[in-house]
Amino acid sequence: MRKFENKRFPKSNWNGEFTPPQGLPIVIEIGCGVGLHPIRFSKENPDKFLVAIEHTQTKFEKFYRRYKNNRMPSNLLPVHANALSWINEFVPENYVDQYIFLFPNPYPKKSQENKRFYAMPFFGHLIDTLKNKGKILMATNEEFYYSGHRKYLSDVWGLKIVSDKQNKIGENIPRTHFEKKYLERGDTIYELEFVKD
Repeated sequence: MRKFENKRFPKSNWNGEFTPPQGLPIVIEIGCGVGLHPIRFSKENPDKFLVAIEHTQTKFEKFYRRYKNNRMPSNLLPVHANALSWINEFVPENYVDQYIFLFPNPYPKKSQENKRFYAMPFFGHLIDTLKNKGKILMATNEEFYYSGHRKYLSDVWGLKIVSDKQNKIGENIPRTHFEKKYLERGDTIYELEFVKD
């Protein structure tokens, strides 16, 4: 795996302010869609600060409307930006307590493997921003993505698996609209959690 060159990476176009409250664990969700999960997560975890990043304009607008209408507490920061650029620009090393990837684009073709988050050089930088004992949570309905994620994070990135679950319809409350759709049609949901030792 070639090394990520952060100095050559493009800046994000985000012009907000990133000032989390002192003492709260930092959680970053990459690709939060229309905000179903971040809004619920921030309400259920008032002791954590969640940065929810979405790049797609239409999805982010729906998320932001939902955020405003719910009078959200101060522990949720919606960010409209390219997640890789934003993390590279705003997140220092040994800073994040958890990353969340819920149903990322699986890029199913073999020729697209280098576009999958876990197979990108940037993932090494992302791990550098994790604190010791920091975690990465990933969920997908694609078995090949689950298998690749499991192998890369263990063998290439040296993280330890702490949870490996498979859920079928009716066994959990959907966290995203994608998860709801996949559960309704009977897909298996694969969920992995890794820790940085």
